[in-house]
Amino acid sequence: MDDGVGLRESWYAALDTAQTNFRQLLTSHSSPDWKRVNDSATSSGSSPKGKARASTLPQLTDVIVHRRVVKGETVYRAVLDVPVGEDGTVSLDACKSVLLSPELRKEWDPAVEGAQLLEMCDQVTRVVKTNFTLGWPASPRDAVTISRTFNDATTLIDISTSLPRSPNEPTYLRPSPPYVRSEVTLFAWCIQVLKPQSPSADSSKSPLPTRLRLTNFWQHDLKAPWNFGSTSNMASSLNAMMVGFFKSVQTRGTRIPLLLGYGNGVSVERIRFENDRDALSVDYSIVPEDEDHHVHHKVEQGVEELHAIREHRRLARSIECALPAGEGWDVQLSTKGSSEEVSQLPWTIHATRDTSIPETLDDKIIFRVKHAPLPNDHSVLKVSIVIERSSPTGGIRLNGIPQPIEKIEERDPSSYFMSEQMLQDASSTADFSLKSRSTFASTSTSTTLQDVPQLTRTLTGERSAAAEKALLSRVKRNYIYFSSLLQEPEAKWKRTTEARGVSIAQLDSIDPTLVVYRAEATFVGLGLWDLYATIVSPGARAQWDKLHDDAVLLEDVNQLTELWHYKTKPAWPVVGRDAVVLKTVYKSSSTIHVFAFSADDPNLFPQMPPTDPNVIRTQVDLQGWAIEALSPTTTLLTLLEQSDPKGWKDKTSIPQQMITTVTGVGEFAIKFGGPPIVTRLDGARSNDMRYDHERGSFRIEYENAPDRRSSDAAGQASPAAPSIECELRCDLDAWATSLDIVVDPPPLSVACLRRHRLSAAGGGLWLTISHDAVHASDERLQVIVRRAPQGGTKEKGLVMVNGAKVEVDVEELPDKEVKTLAKKKRIKPVRIPLDQPPVEGAIRRRRAEWDAEQNSKVETPISPTTPEFTTSAPKFVSTWTKYFNYAVEQATTTTQQYVAAISPATGLDVVPSASKTSMQYALDALSYIQGLHASTSTDDWTLLSEKDFPVYRKVAEQISPVIPVHKGEKVIEGVSAEELASVISSYDCRKQWDTRFDSANILESFGAGSHTAFVVTKGGFPFRDRGFYLANIVARQTAPSSSLRRHGDSEQQSDSGAAIFCVSASFAPQSVSTFSQAKYNPYTLPVGRVFIDGWILETLDPYTSENYAIPSARCSRIVAVDYGGSVPAAVNSMINGLLPKSILAVETYVKSKSPPPFMRQPAANLVISNKHDDDPLSQQWSLRRRDPTRTSVTTSFQPANRTYHSVSLINTAGQILSVPSSSPLVNDRTPRPSRIMQSPRTPSPTSADAPPGSRGGERSTTSTTPIPTPSSSRIIRNDNVVRSRSRDAPIKSSPSMFTNRGEVRHPVDLLLSELVVDSKLYPEGYEVITESYIDKTKAALPLPGPSITKEDKGNALPIAFTIYTLPPSPHHSSGLNIDRPPRHLLRLTLPTAQYQVSTIQDPLTGETRRAPPKPQWVLDLEEVGRAVVNITIKPSASASGEPADQKKSTVIVDGKPTPVFTEKESLTNIGRDELLDSRTTKMDLLVRSSSESEPVPNDLQVPIAVAEHFHDESFPKLVSAAQEPIEETESPSSPVEEKKAEMETVSSPTETSAVDNAASGIFRFWNVYPNSLLRFASAPSSRPPSVALSPSNPTLVEESESPSLASEPPKTNETTGNDDAPSVPGAMCLASSSQTGRQMYPLSMLIMAALIGFLLGSLLRSLISPADFIYVSTDLKELEAGWREIKRLVEVKYIVGGWDFQIAVVRRH
Repeated sequence: MDDGVGLRESWYAALDTAQTNFRQLLTSHSSPDWKRVNDSATSSGSSPKGKARASTLPQLTDVIVHRRVVKGETVYRAVLDVPVGEDGTVSLDACKSVLLSPELRKEWDPAVEGAQLLEMCDQVTRVVKTNFTLGWPASPRDAVTISRTFNDATTLIDISTSLPRSPNEPTYLRPSPPYVRSEVTLFAWCIQVLKPQSPSADSSKSPLPTRLRLTNFWQHDLKAPWNFGSTSNMASSLNAMMVGFFKSVQTRGTRIPLLLGYGNGVSVERIRFENDRDALSVDYSIVPEDEDHHVHHKVEQGVEELHAIREHRRLARSIECALPAGEGWDVQLSTKGSSEEVSQLPWTIHATRDTSIPETLDDKIIFRVKHAPLPNDHSVLKVSIVIERSSPTGGIRLNGIPQPIEKIEERDPSSYFMSEQMLQDASSTADFSLKSRSTFASTSTSTTLQDVPQLTRTLTGERSAAAEKALLSRVKRNYIYFSSLLQEPEAKWKRTTEARGVSIAQLDSIDPTLVVYRAEATFVGLGLWDLYATIVSPGARAQWDKLHDDAVLLEDVNQLTELWHYKTKPAWPVVGRDAVVLKTVYKSSSTIHVFAFSADDPNLFPQMPPTDPNVIRTQVDLQGWAIEALSPTTTLLTLLEQSDPKGWKDKTSIPQQMITTVTGVGEFAIKFGGPPIVTRLDGARSNDMRYDHERGSFRIEYENAPDRRSSDAAGQASPAAPSIECELRCDLDAWATSLDIVVDPPPLSVACLRRHRLSAAGGGLWLTISHDAVHASDERLQVIVRRAPQGGTKEKGLVMVNGAKVEVDVEELPDKEVKTLAKKKRIKPVRIPLDQPPVEGAIRRRRAEWDAEQNSKVETPISPTTPEFTTSAPKFVSTWTKYFNYAVEQATTTTQQYVAAISPATGLDVVPSASKTSMQYALDALSYIQGLHASTSTDDWTLLSEKDFPVYRKVAEQISPVIPVHKGEKVIEGVSAEELASVISSYDCRKQWDTRFDSANILESFGAGSHTAFVVTKGGFPFRDRGFYLANIVARQTAPSSSLRRHGDSEQQSDSGAAIFCVSASFAPQSVSTFSQAKYNPYTLPVGRVFIDGWILETLDPYTSENYAIPSARCSRIVAVDYGGSVPAAVNSMINGLLPKSILAVETYVKSKSPPPFMRQPAANLVISNKHDDDPLSQQWSLRRRDPTRTSVTTSFQPANRTYHSVSLINTAGQILSVPSSSPLVNDRTPRPSRIMQSPRTPSPTSADAPPGSRGGERSTTSTTPIPTPSSSRIIRNDNVVRSRSRDAPIKSSPSMFTNRGEVRHPVDLLLSELVVDSKLYPEGYEVITESYIDKTKAALPLPGPSITKEDKGNALPIAFTIYTLPPSPHHSSGLNIDRPPRHLLRLTLPTAQYQVSTIQDPLTGETRRAPPKPQWVLDLEEVGRAVVNITIKPSASASGEPADQKKSTVIVDGKPTPVFTEKESLTNIGRDELLDSRTTKMDLLVRSSSESEPVPNDLQVPIAVAEHFHDESFPKLVSAAQEPIEETESPSSPVEEKKAEMETVSSPTETSAVDNAASGIFRFWNVYPNSLLRFASAPSSRPPSVALSPSNPTLVEESESPSLASEPPKTNETTGNDDAPSVPGAMCLASSSQTGRQMYPLSMLIMAALIGFLLGSLLRSLISPADFIYVSTDLKELEAGWREIKRLVEVKYIVGGWDFQIAVVRRH
């Protein structure tokens, strides 16, 4: 632009960019990207060893240089620490003087040959040109930079960067040959004063002296073709520059005059400092003042901008210089004007010196020259001033005349331009270590500097955003509690005392520790604001509370909240007390709430005074006042008190104290009126508030606070003129008749409004005092309100401000309205929270809409010709019958609701279908839970309850059309999702926190936490307990792609952001028909259905805006349960609504107990993809085995004895001798063997070479093809495919010999398991017991039972143990607590690496080296390929008998103490990533796919372990389908055999649930009693149920005592119509058909039946009584026809009018 505005803006933009880069470099001071740079020249010339340094001056070796590459460019950082010295020659002011004198740079920078100041943009911004010399043969360089300076009492920052090139730049900025223009990206200084630390307890160590840290950031492109800017050259140059700068500061820092600033009307044209004579020359002009352009650029927003405006106004037509006080100065001043009149304009000088600080060599004399205003806008006055050092005697001579120096005690007027953010960034560099890794590996240098203390600075800035949010959250939480107590009904309050018009009541709570008192009193003749002023006024309390001593305002937190410190007087024998409370006020037109509570967090409130040992600090949980206007003349005052006075003084004295307090407030307000109070403070913060009742004065002191200025800026002419407003309320009726107000400094304006005392807006005098925020930015503002002196004036209502009368506006009320308000009835306002008041306009619009709807409904005519069919009761049209119509409608509706409520919640899907497998129900529920987690919308959910946390519900058709789904969510702080999952998935832990849980019997286990179980929950009187067939699955959702970190070829998934799903759902009982119902359900409990019971656990990101503890987890529970039987729908819905509240019980449990141990490998859960389909229920599932070697069978933890038990299955088929490339064993970082051996070169066998009994080959691949089972009609083996895979095996395994880097891959030991144990759970130590055996059977593993005698199988495998200490992690509750015991990582390995060595012949010695001979366990593993490992962890028994002071945390493994690696040793051995890896890459992946042949993977159909103790004896044992012998050829069966098989097959009746069997209908009443004597409703049948025709049924192997039946091969049942029917062996069918036993009853059942029969007979005999009257006939003729005998059966007396109702039988005689 031609006017130069765009050019200036580009300059300031470049400077802002450099400032941003500088702040980023400051905040990254501890980054490892900074590499140490060593100067070989200075290192070789260092001082010899053993000789002390002769001088304290720094040497070149003291400078520490680092470099860092930022966006391809190298940034150098040089740091030098030097002592300040007692003489004061080295200080921040001396450094500032050297930096702001560019002519001195050639003295301390060897690369500079000259520098000069070109232009002053403002007081802190300048343009400098610097000439550099590079030496022959390079041409000299120059640079034109723009600089800005910030400083405060402890930090000095100077930032420079090159000006951007522009075609409109001035001529003096263009390049001037032979100089080549270079680019200075950043040249910045950060100089800090490091204060010494407080003296330690060790008196032998003297405290470190005060030091000065010089930090320089250098990023300069010299445009040199040769390597002038190499690392070594730059290190030498920077070392010399830093030492030279310090020497210049030390020698010349106290002899340099400095221009501090100038103001409006001054244009600085030239500034020059002459080095040879220490003279400063300044040429400037006095020009017409222009307010609009006095600041060309806003240095910082907020306070800094106002500070710059104030400085420009203060120094109008003036310049200000700082002269060292220790030197004498000769000042020559000359003027030249555009006319003679202008040349003769007067000017004045003023020299001051601050004597409030001790005299040092660095003291300054402030020399100010002020000129008179110009006569017109066309005049210009040019001034030249030269300040030269004359003599060391001191003093100032102006034009040869000595000038006096005034000594004052005030602050230094030099401006401090530094934002709080940059101040914090600079503070962070004061304690960073100067030692870092060198960029030269062969050079090692050390610094001679001592360790520097941390920079101490008291910041005056506001709280951080997190602290502010925590404070507001605490206020909101206490106000919710206060408002809820106010809204408690009267029935919850128990009146205790009533005296002096005050009624005291105590909250009727079931918690005896909760003591809350309420005091109420009604005052007539007092207004709302008079009582409020009496309560909150700090000095008035001393009048109505005789024990009150003092009240000090500690902090004005915000416009509504203040921090106060109250003190009470001691009254013998009670000592004095104090309290630090946070008081908040909410106001409305008819209600004022004032509540306070104790502030006990010194981090949020650093102004808290320490506790006095002679004073007891009172704990105030709540102290709240509710002032409510019942009418304009009547006010209700309510006081709520919940506090603990501490000491031996109990809470029984609180009611009497409350009576005294409430009556004192009322008496003071009636007698003296309301004292002056502050009702609003806009744009300011109060510092002190005092009220002296004896003198009748109120004083408030406040200061400017731009962040509290209202955004609307009401009443301001322009945003450039901000104002401060203080609103006061005074009582001119009772407290004073006239006011004398003093405002310092004088206000900008004062507005007074007096309202009638009955006015709805509040009676009294309302004053609004306004100040100019610019002029009052750094000044103390004070307002004093006093009563007018008695007898001074007879005029009432007079207001004097600073001695001047102020006009008072009076709001008059008509007499009629005054009388109406005085007689207005008392109406208690509705108690609603005042922190979020309703919008009255919205309420009016909503009422208008409602009225319009009602009118439209009334006016809508009904056509008489429209046919209408109705089934409701007829409507009576007469007027008097409208109440009858209403009663009929209400009765009909109530009856329908009652019938629906007492009816059981039954639907079409009460019993699960047997066509689905058990785990398919769990997978469907998992899919629904995952979709619910992906959608965060609650629009279609109905809010059910808001207590504690919201609970929602809705009817989901895909779950159940009858039973709604309930959902609750809460954030549990201090724990992670993994810890919650271990507690929720453990049945033994669930007994501790779930009051409705009774027991659980695991039936089948599919590995990785997936299992089926029969769970019993408590029904509660009068209902029986309920049983549920549940399929359970635990899955972790993969984290988003943004949270994945790639390391080569591996991916590690972060724990944060990955949700964990714990899902349960009911399945058909026919799926577990092989188990005896009499064993797992001995009491024949009714069976309900769990449609879905899911937990969503998600560890929160610690770097979000929410202010939660680290770690914290979001816990959600989604539940829909049908309890079936006789449970009414209303009770069923009520229980479902309470189940999400169990999150509170889980939170209580996890915060009181340590997390149980959990298994990290093999994985205890699955991994599910985070991709969610729109219709997930129509998709099939596939399971991808990532770890075919290890499978977790079952885990359990008993909280009572802290015993953990786990069972793992190890599949090592074909993986002991070699490690194929696809095997996950390659990536397992296990401990290396003792010898380094070469990896084998033999090809790894494939799954075809594996033994038939192994599952490894099948579990290692994706379950896309179902494993053949006996239900399949054709079983074919393709030998060609097997042979082809064997030929290809060596080709696939050859790359596994080398790693990605080309190194030889060494064999590693086989990792069996990894467990994480929290040592806090076992403070006395713990013991690990392992059992292992080679499983040579083909049957499924037996699950441990409670009543099974455990067989000690010993250890068949030589398991090696290694225990590491895990480093702290923010994803666990022990991560950020340094006092918490660490967690241990237990690793179990097998020494297999030594047997994987190939035979090698040494070419030098001819010696043949081969692997050692294989022991028996290796041969067994190679033959069988299957082992079982049991791990038990329990408290150490050796330390249990020792005294408490002698117990040590020891770890015993199989009876032998095992050392635990420390955290440092663990990090050294295997690294941090390996220790903290959650092993999510080893978890089996569960994926939805539409290409699968079956909806459920085969691995989730065939269990790997079953509960044999629940098996029915008539059924054979379970065999895994993967371990069945496979026939090579298909054996056809003849039609005769098929017919014979059909005839032999006897289908037994299917098992029916005990919901509605023999005890259905009216006899269902007997099912509701859980008494053990009444459990005969339907006795268990000894006949086994039929085999379920379901693909989840395992293969059955018959067991018979008959040799003929055992030797006979099983016959397949092949039919043409049903190919999927399972084959049932004939022997088993015969056995089941012959099982026909009698139904037996115990003796107790017979006695109970006889007792019930006796009671029923007694009831009937009481109803059937003989006739108690005889009819005597006088006429014998009546007896000729015979007579009749009547016997009553039922009689109900006195029904209507004395009549009885009888049912009788008649016999004729």
